[in-house]
Amino acid sequence: MKRRLNRRFSILMQSHYEILEVSPSATNDEIKAAYRKLCMQTHPDVAGARTQNADKFKRISEAYSILGNHKERRRYDHEISTGGVGGLRKRAAAAAAARRAGGSGGAGTSFGAALPRNLFIGGVIGFAGVTMMRMMWPSREEEEDGTRMSRTGHKRLVEAWKNPDTGRWEKPRPWDPIYKKLQPALQLVPREEVHNEKKV
Repeated sequence: MKRRLNRRFSILMQSHYEILEVSPSATNDEIKAAYRKLCMQTHPDVAGARTQNADKFKRISEAYSILGNHKERRRYDHEISTGGVGGLRKRAAAAAAARRAGGSGGAGTSFGAALPRNLFIGGVIGFAGVTMMRMMWPSREEEEDGTRMSRTGHKRLVEAWKNPDTGRWEKPRPWDPIYKKLQPALQLVPREEVHNEKKV
C-alpha cells in the first residue's frame, strides 16, 4: 500500500517535461515529436484499453496542452522556477516529506506550502471582523431623516437651499415653483438654521 502511494505521489510530482521525456530547453518541434511518439505508445485505441495506459495518456495530453502553447509554457516555466510559486510549494512539500521520513526540514518551509490557504483564511477573517465591527457600531454620519454630522462632529448638518424671496434656508421641495425655476445647488447647513414650515 505504501509503495503504491509513493508511486502515485512521484507520478503527481513529475513535471510536464519529465512526462513528455524532453528537456526544459527543448524546442516546440522536439516537444511535438515526443508527444506524438508517446501518444502512439499509450493511446487506448492503439496500445489497448488498460487503465494504466489511459491515465498515462491523459497526463501526456495535459502536459502537451501546456508545453505546446507558447504562453502557457512561459507561465509554467515561471511557476516551476525557484522564484515561482510552484518552486516554493515543491520545496515546502519536499521539506515536509523529509520531516515525516525523519529528516530535518526547515521550520519555515511548511508555511510556504500553505501560503495561499493562509492568505485566503486571513482575508476572510479580516473581512468578517470588519463586518462585525460595522454591525456593532453603525456609522453615525447619516440618520433616518437625512441629517449628517459635520466633519468636526459639532453640529448636525442637513442639505438645504437659500430661498431668495424669504432669505431663509429651506429643505428642497421639488414641487415648489421657485425651487423648480431656480434649480439651486444644495449645501450642508446646520439643522437649526433651516426653516421647517410646511407648504401645502
